[in-house]
Amino acid sequence: MSAHTPLYLIPGTMCDARLWGRMLPHMNSANVAHADYTGSETMEAMLEKVMDGAPNEPCHLVGFSLGGYLAMMAATHAASRFKSLTVIAASPYGLSDDEKALRQRNAEMLTRLTYRGMSKARLKQFVAEAHLDDEAISGTILAMEHDLGQNELIRQLIAPIERPNVKAELLALDMPVHFIMARADAMVPFRAIEKLVLGSSGKITLHPVEGSGHMIPLEAPEEMAALLKNICH
Repeated sequence: MSAHTPLYLIPGTMCDARLWGRMLPHMNSANVAHADYTGSETMEAMLEKVMDGAPNEPCHLVGFSLGGYLAMMAATHAASRFKSLTVIAASPYGLSDDEKALRQRNAEMLTRLTYRGMSKARLKQFVAEAHLDDEAISGTILAMEHDLGQNELIRQLIAPIERPNVKAELLALDMPVHFIMARADAMVPFRAIEKLVLGSSGKITLHPVEGSGHMIPLEAPEEMAALLKNICH
């Protein structure tokens, strides 16, 4: 990849720049900028922070999970600012009624209780079984969540509840669009994105990842780096 074209990285729910910490050493000193949308009460406010933090020159846009959805929103709002879009472990679709209700219940519960951190059972939904006891993976996830704190978790649960389906806008983009998805992701069904790609008339490229759960940048950092270097050449 060109060392001169910036790579703009948008982290996911309860993540920060540490999400990319295992991947970046394999990126050959790439020119990297990190998005930060913490403190935002709405998706519109999150998007505004993402856009404000983007490099001034056209860059390669890369988003993970909630950050992947925000990357799609950014690309469809200001396509001229980006050379390519890479979405990792995310979907362009809105949340189901069940998902909305669950988020609402969890957020309400968190306003009444002190959050003690992600349980082992919950962590299993995010990482592959083989990575559960890997401190560099699970430890980083837990540390990011702890440091960002309970109030930020409540905000990031509530803000995306009414996010719209942006599939049509995504398919209308005139830039390279790539999805990096783990086949074993328990959070975002691989088959749903595979179907999206198959129906895109070649506009979207899918890169399947084996042996990883949802947290691909932490679980498969070398493969992620290789994919991004190829995408952003």
